[in-house]
Amino acid sequence: MVKIRKNIVSKSVADKVTYSGINSKKYIVIHETANTSKGADADAHGRLQANGNSRNASWHYQVDDKEIIQSFSDNAQCWHAGNRRYNEQSIGIEICVNSDGDFEKAVDNAVDLVKYLMDKYNISVSNVIQHNQASGKNCPRYLRSGEKGVTWNDFIFELGGNKTYKPPKKQTASTTVKNTSTGASLKVDGKWGNATTRALQSALGTTVDGIISNQRRNAVTNAFYGSTIRFSNSGNSLVVRALQRKLGGLKVDGLLGSATIRALQKYLGTIVDGKLSRPSLVVKELQRRLNAGTF
Repeated sequence: MVKIRKNIVSKSVADKVTYSGINSKKYIVIHETANTSKGADADAHGRLQANGNSRNASWHYQVDDKEIIQSFSDNAQCWHAGNRRYNEQSIGIEICVNSDGDFEKAVDNAVDLVKYLMDKYNISVSNVIQHNQASGKNCPRYLRSGEKGVTWNDFIFELGGNKTYKPPKKQTASTTVKNTSTGASLKVDGKWGNATTRALQSALGTTVDGIISNQRRNAVTNAFYGSTIRFSNSGNSLVVRALQRKLGGLKVDGLLGSATIRALQKYLGTIVDGKLSRPSLVVKELQRRLNAGTF
């Protein structure tokens, strides 16, 4: 987890935007800042709170792709949930959505923070909730819609929970895949491209966009077809994490390499050499399983 930097709001400011009691810390409420302006990162929101927010609002932490900033003690009863009960019993976390930041990485950092707080205060994953649950507001907007590539289900899954949330019905090209309860309709050609990735994402219950993000260049990732792989020197992929968990016995780091391919080959019963050819026998078997709905 990235280090938590403290920029604690002064008592004179805190007295104006918090209740006087002690937070029982039964819940964690997840928000998004809704400020997409460049530079509207965790530091900016931390300074906003420290200097006296123009709104009658307050929250404990703000998280972006680089850092976590704490503005209030966890014991403070901040005004963030739009509901006094939750304000008195919850820790509020704002995820930054600034256009010059990496939203997926900000979500990863928020996951790490939530895990830390869950462990510290013995908070169950069922008590990690959306702002929407507390007040009815469409927040956290992007996690609710999945339009930035990460869903609320992905978030809860990373915390160790089950995927039960159903996002608002909104069909887009990036969230649809030809896949039914009986399987996908892939061409069994051994070429791992966007269609195979979409079918795998659907089978594993992650965001369906045909993209495996934040990968490092190596012999495995260079063997993919089309625009499936997005390279980056930081971050990782939710679908690769889900795959690694399913295969078992792997470091769940969200990064594709020979170890993950070797485990996939063993799982599918093909030659085990840790290599991904162009085309590949293991990908053909993967496609057959996805088509049959038996992966």
